[in-house]
Amino acid sequence: MSSVAITGGAGGIGAVLVRKLEAAGQRTISLDLAPNAEASECYVLDVSDEVVVREAFRPAKALAGLVCIAGTNAHGRVEDLSWEDWNRVMEVNVRGAMLAMKHASGRLRRGCSIVLMSSVSAKIGTSGFVAYHTSKGAVLGLMRAASGEFAPRGIRVNAVSPGWVDTAFTDRALAQLPDGEAVRAEAGDAHILGRMARPEEIADAIAFLMSDAASFVTGTELIVDGGFLCKR
Repeated sequence: MSSVAITGGAGGIGAVLVRKLEAAGQRTISLDLAPNAEASECYVLDVSDEVVVREAFRPAKALAGLVCIAGTNAHGRVEDLSWEDWNRVMEVNVRGAMLAMKHASGRLRRGCSIVLMSSVSAKIGTSGFVAYHTSKGAVLGLMRAASGEFAPRGIRVNAVSPGWVDTAFTDRALAQLPDGEAVRAEAGDAHILGRMARPEEIADAIAFLMSDAASFVTGTELIVDGGFLCKR
């Protein structure tokens, strides 16, 4: 049976997606800095390291899909962000997705689906997170370019762009701010639905794009933001 490969498969959204797919009888492969015992296979690795990513995909005979969720963040403004932090965000968020697609490509089953993780941050600007905003815009460009390249094989490529999601990733981002607790208290009101997303809701959106229900959807960004952009 072929598997779905998920980068960031041990994180908040990724772990929920692994659990959801496994419960439905779909084998999964988790690729993350942390292990996930719930996945059928697990590779503990850095998604920006091409050597280990290539080796992780080498044993796979066929893949039923690829989801690139792995991401990181760094706090810093244009004038004070270190190149080390800038490069790390780009390496994980953009290079990591590109490497996963590159080395999964020859193993992806005809007619399957690739889903990349972008963010509403691709469409707005928040002081102090210039690298993250830039990386998520780049992911959308990568998705659009890749959708045309994979289309002759019937492989669809799309992206999901959440608003705020209540995960440890968000907790870590807020911890970098001097007023992080205050920002968290206001985060729900930033969405017209009055709350942050649950990771299950984003996993459901990814599962939709991977399913036959989205068989004519490619090159598209699915915004799952609880009306966040409506309030901007």
